[in-house]
Amino acid sequence: MTDNLFSQILMPFAIAYIMFGIGANIDLGDFNKTFRRPKALFTGLAAQILVLPIIAFTLNMFFDIDPIYKVGLVLIAACPGGTTSNIVTLFLKGRLALSVALTALNSFIILFTIPFIMKFALVIYEGLEQDIKMPIMETIGNMSFTVLAPTILGMLIRYYLPMFVSRAQKTINISMTIFLLFVFAGLFTFENSGTENLSEYAFLFVPALILNAASMFAGYLLALIMSITNRGRFTIAIQVGLQNSALAIYVASKLLGQTEMAVIAIIYSSFSLFSTALWAYIMKKYL
Repeated sequence: MTDNLFSQILMPFAIAYIMFGIGANIDLGDFNKTFRRPKALFTGLAAQILVLPIIAFTLNMFFDIDPIYKVGLVLIAACPGGTTSNIVTLFLKGRLALSVALTALNSFIILFTIPFIMKFALVIYEGLEQDIKMPIMETIGNMSFTVLAPTILGMLIRYYLPMFVSRAQKTINISMTIFLLFVFAGLFTFENSGTENLSEYAFLFVPALILNAASMFAGYLLALIMSITNRGRFTIAIQVGLQNSALAIYVASKLLGQTEMAVIAIIYSSFSLFSTALWAYIMKKYL
């Protein structure tokens, strides 16, 4: 009964509810401003699409690990920011509209960038010529129903029922976080998440952690060079620090048929929420 309860049923509901809550925290004016003055948006996309993979390829030069794990590290870097990045941005009072816009836009852009980046990585590290066909319609459908529609609904309710949202906002914020933690706990407790023998792969923790920290500070530095305010800088850093590990696992195990490659994504997901929140807090307070 619990084989796919959390991953296939509860997780999509959790993401949808979280994005509804995120939308209820976004002012329409902030969202319009993000697109009217898109410098921060383009900077964040550049950090995710270009800087992150470059960092992963560079890190692979310094670690003597199996080629399949090097490809896995690049795969993590090629993925978009996950939904949890929006939660961290919310609680650190970052630019929430910017965070959601980056999550949504990059989730569509990766339909074209992941096949290109991964084909390059497979040739370099494994000598394989393998094409990746991303499930375009499935991805668009998932994004529409779990991210875009709930976010827009939350924003509309905030716009038309501001008093209701004002009273319920704290409850929504707390409940969506508890719901997400409950689903994560269920995934790791009841479902085969690939973590049974994770201690065997402890050596992959260091490159994964360095990727997380290096990408965040690179994103922050790029935003600083572009004269973006601190609030925007640490928001972009959060986006490049919290990658969609579930997508990386799916690409590795389902599209490429290399389950071992997914291990580094599992390791990354085990700590990146906490490390990203910590680095972002330091950036907000001290940089």
